[in-house]
Amino acid sequence: MRKKYWDQESVFEHIWNHTDADGLWDGDASTVAAEFGVSEDEAHDVLGELCDGHHVEKLVPGTYAITKWPERDDSSAEELL
Repeated sequence: MRKKYWDQESVFEHIWNHTDADGLWDGDASTVAAEFGVSEDEAHDVLGELCDGHHVEKLVPGTYAITKWPERDDSSAEELL
């Protein structure tokens, strides 16, 4: 049974909220599957869609980066919040 609302935006929000200061997320399909109560195949598909849409980039297995992560010293970062 799904624990939370399941869509790309919700998954992206989860990733965004669990990144480190450099915009890196240490997770994978199993992490998303456990968080949202879906199968790993469904989670893998959504992560693939986020990569295809250039929202996140898979760096190595188990590590993704948000592609437009605001730099800490970037004054425009406040505008994104």
